[in-house]
Parts: sequence; structure tokens; C-alpha cells
Amino acid sequence: MKNLFFIAFCLIISFTASAEKVVLSGTAKSYAGSTISIMYHTDAFTYTSKRITDFKVDENGDYSVEFDIDNTQLIYLPLDVYKGFLYVEPGKKYELSLPPKQELSPAQKLNPFFEADELMLGVTNANSNELNRMIRTLDDKMDSFINQNFYKIYRKKEKSEGIQFSDQLKKEFGSIKNEFFTEYFRYRLGFLEFLSNPNTFLKIENDFFKNQKIQLNNPAYMSLYKKQYGNFFNGYFKQKESLTLGNAYQAQNTYGEIKKLMQKYPAYANTQLLDMIIATSTFDSYTRKFIGKEKTLSILQEIIKASNNNYNKNLCHNFIAKITHLQKNYPAPDFNLGGVQLADYKGKYLYLNFCNTQSYPCLQDFKEIEKLKQQFGQQIEFLSIVCDWDVKKWMEFSKNNKYSWKFVPIGNQHQLIHEYKVKAFPSYILIDPKGNIVKAPAQAPKEYIHLEFIKIARDAARKSQKKN
Repeated sequence: MKNLFFIAFCLIISFTASAEKVVLSGTAKSYAGSTISIMYHTDAFTYTSKRITDFKVDENGDYSVEFDIDNTQLIYLPLDVYKGFLYVEPGKKYELSLPPKQELSPAQKLNPFFEADELMLGVTNANSNELNRMIRTLDDKMDSFINQNFYKIYRKKEKSEGIQFSDQLKKEFGSIKNEFFTEYFRYRLGFLEFLSNPNTFLKIENDFFKNQKIQLNNPAYMSLYKKQYGNFFNGYFKQKESLTLGNAYQAQNTYGEIKKLMQKYPAYANTQLLDMIIATSTFDSYTRKFIGKEKTLSILQEIIKASNNNYNKNLCHNFIAKITHLQKNYPAPDFNLGGVQLADYKGKYLYLNFCNTQSYPCLQDFKEIEKLKQQFGQQIEFLSIVCDWDVKKWMEFSKNNKYSWKFVPIGNQHQLIHEYKVKAFPSYILIDPKGNIVKAPAQAPKEYIHLEFIKIARDAARKSQKKN
């Protein structure tokens, strides 16, 4: 689906008194006894995931679950090797057809590069005008056309292919009476117009964003938004306000200066849209290395302070989390493995090791870690998270080897592989006494990590002397 769709998935959940129930039900015998989560993405930029609820598939493969929403939403079900998406409308019932269960293999669970296959879930009680069916039909037609004709329509003076295709789609889908689909269809056509027309920024802005309803839970809206404003500060707006924008970046309150500058333009009269453009364009500028980390963080933090919009506040928090993830002096990802928690190591440095006990490099490093433990064990804790594919071999290793530090199996917490960005075994992270990152990744035992440990031991000795 990733190669097929040109849209991004976005979902905003809002629980209010006017919310209506959605019911999901069906029979999926291959999932008998499984617990399945219903999830959503909090925004279309960081794809931060949140859980709505869980449901249990009984021993016969039957299930039924209900939850409240107040707007049409896009949800997803993590199904091991699959990630199944579904649009749900308030007050409706969906009988689902889940793909046959295919569990992740141990190797897939521990593969930092593994990504689930995305698919739209089937709805067995759907009629021809059911929202998921209409969106799937539209997307199939549009994506196929764009893939086959991209070089003909992209920024070319000859736009007849795109115009003719748009007219055909309007005849087929233009009379459908579904508010969400109508807007989805409009913004998908807007995407085609964006591809087709050179120098189209102002036209797209006037037709689709100026004085328009902000549709945060409409993936077609968000897809066009990202194309339109993704490089805003380094593209269109820089051309118009190069000097003033440059001065704003030099100011202490860059957010305030950029906001005043943008407010001169009627297109950004909506404060929610204005703040979203500043936030997303700032993050985009950071990822393109046009502005530094500290300036980016300060702008995002100012938006959080100034904004009254929860979506923009949460979006900025998510951007900050991505920027500071595994960065020095920011919190290390938390974990709880068989009762062993990151909090257990507060007060001491922690040398965290992701390993596989069947790996020769890991086995060689264990010998070096033992030496480090004997030398620096008073100031530094050591912990190895075991990522063995074969549990029996791990048990055998555990029985036959008695090292002086803890080994804990990763179990079903394989998301830690991704959270700590483990690319190979062994991998190391150094965490300070407050639970913040010192180095990620840190040097291996044979890569002079002992020099870092010597500094830690010296600092501990100095503090001890001062106390005495």
C-alpha cells in the first residue's frame, strides 16, 4: 500500500458527550484466543500511535467491540505481519474480514528494519456506497493513473491528460452524498492539480486552504497540505520575505516574529492553520538541516506556550520527542522486562547492552564487560537485554554462564529494538543517574568506553571528597 497510495494516514480522536458508538465484529478463527488493539495516529507528520481499546477474540474466533467517536476516523489494527486500516463513521457497525493470521517470526520481531504490510480491511456488510469501498475504488483509480502518467502530467504545460481524467472522476464520484468522501475526493483532485500546474502555490492555497475548514482527520487534506507547505520557509515564503524571515531567525523569539510576518497575509488569518504551518515548516527545515536543533526546539516550545489548539500543542510535543529521541541529556526510553525496570538504576550510570547470546561478537564482548564490571562496578551498573531468536538456547546459555551482571530476555517487548534504534548485536547505550541519555550508541567495551568510565569514576571520587 505504501507504494500505491500518495496519501498519509492521520487520525484525531476526540471524546465528547455527543460521540456515537462504532461497533466492530466478525469471525476470524485463526485469531482465536488473541487480543487485538485498536489504534490511531495522533497526527499525519510523526505518526505517533495511541491505543483506543483492546478486544479479545474468543475460542471460536468470534469478536465484537464498541467504542465512541464523534467524527469519521481512520483507525488501524496491528495484526503481526499486517497493519490493517479502516475508516469508521459514528454510529455504524462494521463486520470485518481480517487477513489470515500470520505471526511474526522471532527473527522479524528482532529485526529493526521490519515493517508490517499495510492493507485496507475488508467490510463484509458493505454496500456499494460504503465509505471504505468508495475510498479504495477512488484511490486505486487515481494512484494507477498517476503512476502511469506521472511524467506526462507533472509540471508540464500540456495538462489535457490530467483534466480529462479529473472530468471522468467527477462524473463517477461527484454525485456521492457522503460529506467525508466529498471532501476527500475534492482534496485528492487538488493533489492532481498540484502535480499538473506549474507556479500553482497561490491557486492551491486560495482554493483549498484559505478560509477553508481545517480537516485534520482527512488524509487527502493532510497529503495536499504537506505538499503545499512542506518546504514553505525555504521555498515560497523565503522568496517573498527573504530578508525579514532571515531577521526573524536571528531574533530571540523567532516564533513571535514569524507569526507577525505571516499575519500580514490574509491566507493565514486562521491562527490554527498559521501555527500548524509554522510548526510543520520548522520541523521540515530542521530535517533538511536549514536550522539547528536548539532554534527548532525553541520555536516549537513557544508554539506550545502560545497556542490554544490541542492538536498543535500535541503535534509540537511529538516533534520535540522525535528531535530529542536518544539525544544527550534527554530521557532514555523506559522499559520493564520481567520486573527489571529502568527506574531501578536511578542514582547510578547504566551501561545498557542489547545482545544475542549466540553471536560470537557478543560472546567476546561479555568477557570485556566482566572486566569493566570488576573495575567500575561501584559507579556503573551493567545490564544486558537478551535478544535471542531461540529461547531454548538462551536458557542453556543462562544455565551454563555465570556473569556478574544481570541478563534479562526481551520477551514480547521487541518494540525496544526500535525505540533504542538497535541496528546490530551487540549495541550499547550509556544512561546517566537521572535516566537520561549520555551516549546512544555508546562505544563497545573494546572501543575505549573505559575512558568514559574513568571520567565517571573520577567525578564520583571528587564528589565524595567534597562531602567529606
